[in-house]
Amino acid sequence: MYNGMEIATQGLLAMMAKQDVIANNLANVGTAGFQKDSLLITSFDGMLNREMGMNEFSQAGFLQAGGNQAAAPRGQLIHRTATHFTQGSVKNTGNPFDLTIDGDGFFNIQTRDGVKFTRNGAFNLGKDGFLATKDGNLVLGQRGPIKLAGKDFAVDETGTVSVDGKPVDRLALTRFVQPQTLKKTGDSFFVPSETSAPMPCQARVKQGFLEMSNVNAVKEMVEMMTIMRAYEANQKLIQQEDQMIAKSVNETGKVRG
Repeated sequence: MYNGMEIATQGLLAMMAKQDVIANNLANVGTAGFQKDSLLITSFDGMLNREMGMNEFSQAGFLQAGGNQAAAPRGQLIHRTATHFTQGSVKNTGNPFDLTIDGDGFFNIQTRDGVKFTRNGAFNLGKDGFLATKDGNLVLGQRGPIKLAGKDFAVDETGTVSVDGKPVDRLALTRFVQPQTLKKTGDSFFVPSETSAPMPCQARVKQGFLEMSNVNAVKEMVEMMTIMRAYEANQKLIQQEDQMIAKSVNETGKVRG
């Protein structure tokens, strides 16, 4: 009985964590460059498989929280949050400061905490005439921050930045061999880990377009409802286990004549 309650409790915790991830995805549907997350959970067997070297996304070892998976026989353990590095929908804004990377890669941004990486290409003319993010962080070119000392600003498909028809720099773009090891820091920014393996990127750049979030709101809402049903199922299981324990205690405590 206690094992059943423990399994249900683990299921509840997994469902709560999954709800938090989905809620954050939905909150960022309109955030340019946002990359959706999924919660990876594992059974006890899955944890053993991982220790033995199995691929963490293999069906035998890992499950994504949702639906009738809520009551896995061995219980569920939260493994980690995984980011989906797929391109979001591209919006034609007509704003010359909006840039989109067509393909893999990230813009390099100089922040107070060092260089960070983003797919959010919503830029503007910042302080002292440098190309910057909405928060004033500097967009980096191959020569450093990009100075826009002129009237006409253009970026071609190679990422070459021109001012008044003259090339002044080329956008610094980076791709990662292991993007799944990147860490989110908020505001659509990522920082690499020791195993991310950054490399120069030759992706195509489109001016006047903005990559939006890759979150599908309808799918997230459907998944949220599935999680809520699984949560309710685990609650009922806990209630049943509690009733069985109470009945067992009462029967054990009876004085037999």
